[in-house]
Amino acid sequence: MIKRTAEKVLGIISVVLNLLSIGMIVLMIFGSNLLVNDPLFESEIERSMYGTGLTDAEIQEGVTFTQDFIMIISNLGWIFVVFGVISIILAIVGAVKVNGNPKLAGILFIIGAVTSGVVSLPGILLIIAGILCFARKPKIAAPIQQTDENGYIV
Repeated sequence: MIKRTAEKVLGIISVVLNLLSIGMIVLMIFGSNLLVNDPLFESEIERSMYGTGLTDAEIQEGVTFTQDFIMIISNLGWIFVVFGVISIILAIVGAVKVNGNPKLAGILFIIGAVTSGVVSLPGILLIIAGILCFARKPKIAAPIQQTDENGYIV
């Protein structure tokens, strides 16, 4: 039996990093929602557009567009949160299953890397853990040879 400490550690580190990134995304979502609903923010956008020669209707349209854009980005943030939670669940299950069934754990790590974002640090760590699960094979013990009283192999 091979010790799978490296795979477990990489899985745990990716879970921690995913939790931190999800926390930051949630904070940004709540911050953007507060910003959109703030009348001071709206008046600041209007004030910055007055010197550009735009009409009042165009300025109001620009303010509405800015608020809609922030709301779209915030909705996309929730999608990233959902994918991050899925990645965390897959990484935890993979870390638990790594000693019992390394192939299943490797598949879970790689799927978790895809949902986490392959180019992100947690995604890269999960890919490495998944590759380690597939690449490291247990050593095959040499068969015990039995001999008879004359030294012949039985």
